[in-house]
Amino acid sequence: MASSDKRPLSRRSLFKGMAAVGLAAVVTKVGPVESSVRAATRRGVTVFRLRTRNTRSCNACKVHHRYMVFISLAHADRHRAHPGCNCPIVRQKISQERFRQLFLDTGAIRDGVVDLRAYRRRV
Repeated sequence: MASSDKRPLSRRSLFKGMAAVGLAAVVTKVGPVESSVRAATRRGVTVFRLRTRNTRSCNACKVHHRYMVFISLAHADRHRAHPGCNCPIVRQKISQERFRQLFLDTGAIRDGVVDLRAYRRRV
């Protein structure tokens, strides 16, 4: 008689249970990975970019700045899109592995600048 007092498991409650288990698995899986990515970025290398977001910038700046990564503030200032460009220069942290791929493996460390369009063609 005790088994007849229990209601059968509905499809809705089954799916809710499966969703909860799946969510718990994803949360435990993403947590440590996310923190290790943050830690790698924190230990990463600082590079410089020219920013066009939230500024008034011309199309030449938008196209140029999207693909350029600089090794120093001076290189960023020297390689602007055009002589009148006054877009702000911002710092960006990248992982040491990404820095090695962009600057050391390509030999761009001599120039101090990487054009990501050319880098994508090489890979």
